[in-house]
Amino acid sequence: MRAAAALALLLAGCGAPTAGPTVLLISWDTTRADALGAYAAEAHWGLELDPNLRPQPRTPHADKLAARGVRFAWALAHAPTTLNSHTSVFSGLDPHQHGVPRNGFPVEQRVPLLTERFAAAGWATVATVGASVLSADQGLARGFQAYDDQITTRVRKRFERPADQVVDRLLQQIDAVPAAQPVFAFAHFFDAHSPYDGAPPDLQALIGVEGYTGPVTGTSENADWLVVSARAGTLSVDDRRQARALYLAEVAAMDRALGRLLAGLERRGRAKDSLVVLFGDHGETLDELPARAYGHGLDVHLVNLHVPLILAGQGSLACGPAGAVIEDTVSLSELAPAVAGCAGLPSVGAGRDLRAAWGAGLPPAVHFAEATKGGKAPPPGRWNNLRTARSATDGAHHWVVWPAEPRAALHLRAPGQPPVDTEEPAHALERALSAWDEAAPPYREEDLSADQAEALKALGYIEGR
Repeated sequence: MRAAAALALLLAGCGAPTAGPTVLLISWDTTRADALGAYAAEAHWGLELDPNLRPQPRTPHADKLAARGVRFAWALAHAPTTLNSHTSVFSGLDPHQHGVPRNGFPVEQRVPLLTERFAAAGWATVATVGASVLSADQGLARGFQAYDDQITTRVRKRFERPADQVVDRLLQQIDAVPAAQPVFAFAHFFDAHSPYDGAPPDLQALIGVEGYTGPVTGTSENADWLVVSARAGTLSVDDRRQARALYLAEVAAMDRALGRLLAGLERRGRAKDSLVVLFGDHGETLDELPARAYGHGLDVHLVNLHVPLILAGQGSLACGPAGAVIEDTVSLSELAPAVAGCAGLPSVGAGRDLRAAWGAGLPPAVHFAEATKGGKAPPPGRWNNLRTARSATDGAHHWVVWPAEPRAALHLRAPGQPPVDTEEPAHALERALSAWDEAAPPYREEDLSADQAEALKALGYIEGR
């Protein structure tokens, strides 16, 4: 036994090289903040119901990540659409700065990306995405040495892969990297996107409404039924609960895959010096907005924009106090400077560095967002989204404008987005939003191949042709 112990010590000292540091970005597509247990204090859904009647999130791995890292209680997306929002994450720019109005408008070469910073510094850069909406031809593959978007399985009338497959393929990419080389990795989980029918049966049973016998099954046909019934006002409380339960089961499936991915890093020795970032790219309307229920893209209410954002670092990549909760309103475009800074790399983007939240404090800022569907045509030559719903949010209030109607409303930046009747915050946010829109870029023409158009049409992001 003593000889074996001595040999183990010898091998540890002069054997295989120590694994290099790892930065891992994990995107949970279509994931509201209140789909995670760690965000119970900021939950929006079912506030009028008895708490015992609300299906609860099952996200133990994400919650554990929040407990050992920094959780941003009020992180907001700039748009309720995948490519637009991911471009903000990787560029550190809002939509008026990076110029991606919605899915199907590839990121332009002029836009610097976070991945390029890591590649230039000698990091291996690998990614696996869960849906064709982030295919390499959409521009976010720039800077990645390996970008796995080869999704051949047609699911729900589109091409996607479940989170478990994303994990398997990403770990294979990491295994191909020399052990001592640092790794920047990106995993995109798409499971929570509607219809909510892909979670394993055990998770559906765990979260589903006990004894429910209604029609809510999560299938494609049922998703249509939910939309029609919500508009007609005929959804029962149990229907609403079951629909949310099925959605939460999809998020629980992503959490299970997150646990496998983190365990995979641990086995490979890549967790010791690591920064794990978990974020949602945008939210999802459930039954909160009956006229536009069960989807996203049309609205900029908090349920569409409020997303989880967790940074958990350790070892040489320790970044922020463990268990901290940041109450400031922050934007996903402010993530890139923090990630680059935690890794000791030059900053990217134009936003605040979120690391200031646990240092000198974040300076005041207004967060802007715009819908990507549903607006009338913009004025000639003006930015594509200027006639869609738009919002401005500070640390206390959320101002929403519908230019095409026109109408506006002021809410508290709080669970359930309660309306308020206070003039001065509305005026200040209105002025800030007007200034943001005045600086918007010119109209951008759509440039899609037939295959790209068909894929985005199947996802519901563009109208039929």
